[in-house]
Amino acid sequence: PQPAAGPPSAAASATASATDPAAILAAMPPASPGTESGRLRAAAQAKAAAVPDESKAWSLLGDALAQEFRDTANELLYDHAEAAFRRALALNSRSMEALTGLAWVFGGRHEFPDSIAWAEKSLALDPKAAAALGIIGDAHLELGQYDEAADRYQQMMDARPDLSSWSRGAHLLWITGDKGKALWLMEKAIHAGAPFAENTAWCRARLAMMLFHDGALLPAEQALAPALKAGSRHPHVLLAAGHIAAARGNPDGAAAHFRAILEAGPHHDALAALGDVHAAKGEAAEAEKCYTAVEELHAAHSSKGNHTHLAMARFLADHDRNLIEALRLAEQAKLTKNVQEADTIAWVFFKNNDLARAKEAMKRALKYNTPDAAMRYHAGMIAAAAGDRTAARRRLSEALSMNPSFDLLQAPVALKTLNALAPAGETAAVNTPAK
Repeated sequence: PQPAAGPPSAAASATASATDPAAILAAMPPASPGTESGRLRAAAQAKAAAVPDESKAWSLLGDALAQEFRDTANELLYDHAEAAFRRALALNSRSMEALTGLAWVFGGRHEFPDSIAWAEKSLALDPKAAAALGIIGDAHLELGQYDEAADRYQQMMDARPDLSSWSRGAHLLWITGDKGKALWLMEKAIHAGAPFAENTAWCRARLAMMLFHDGALLPAEQALAPALKAGSRHPHVLLAAGHIAAARGNPDGAAAHFRAILEAGPHHDALAALGDVHAAKGEAAEAEKCYTAVEELHAAHSSKGNHTHLAMARFLADHDRNLIEALRLAEQAKLTKNVQEADTIAWVFFKNNDLARAKEAMKRALKYNTPDAAMRYHAGMIAAAAGDRTAARRRLSEALSMNPSFDLLQAPVALKTLNALAPAGETAAVNTPAK
């Protein structure tokens, strides 16, 4: 397939013309203060201003914006990165950095056919281009094409065995149910290190959440400790730290981590998690403020064409808010092969009392036995509603055995439902904090 190599996306066009370097630079927001990636971007922006007809300078600026996005999760940076990469490509049509950069931009927007097509253009110039191989693997993973993702990740590891390739392989192994190898490979990625400390911090956050899902809260804390001690403000690090604190019975500590993310601006996961902390403490008004902010953020993202549909559908289903809208959002990906997306869709169908479709989607979600406690919980609730008490008890028991505190609001529901399904005179184990 050929990527849309003509005009920039609507969002990028509104940001700046790909042929006007002054306009591209003027449209960019200030670099993130006090961060390594922010300093890198400021320097790259100055370089592009000094040599506006040098393709390499624009590719470096695009790469700096990509790194800044990884550190901040500011989705508006996609548009500015696209403008920079397109400027680089206009100056040098064989710029591998620009081609790979555009592949990254489109992948981040979930426009996977275009992402793959741009990456394939890079591979046409160098069949062993590790970054392009990884981006194609990422696209296949998001599409639920796990065999294809494994092939590309293996090629990437062969071409460049490092944190970037090993962490990708570890994530795929975890999704497809090989927890032991996933943990081993992610630890290997962490020990390898990376040019940017925040990339290593991301791997620590991913490892911590793998351990969290297994109920190993102390090891999860230990995995995060070096990043937190170094003062990391990476959203994934702080989110993981917050979820672990909540599971260990420290809601105020959890809230502090979530608020630290929000100091940099609105963030879907942090707002939802902070709302859940308030809800668990009985602070309904404060929880509602957070939940309303999530809905407002989604509306703002949608108006700019950013892809947050399934995250929002999951949020609405979790909190029994506007379930018709949740269904509308989920319907857009109802045939997905991605197991995590299928889990969300099954949950939305369940909340809308469509048990037939909930069961079908959940069957897809469980295909690879992903070690995710929430996924087992959803399967148990669907089975209970369908009258399959045996399957319901098995799945709910699995969820609570993996991590009895897997979710501030949902874990108590899992325990209550499991107890209601127990034979007369029996109760489930007490829901104590996980190990």
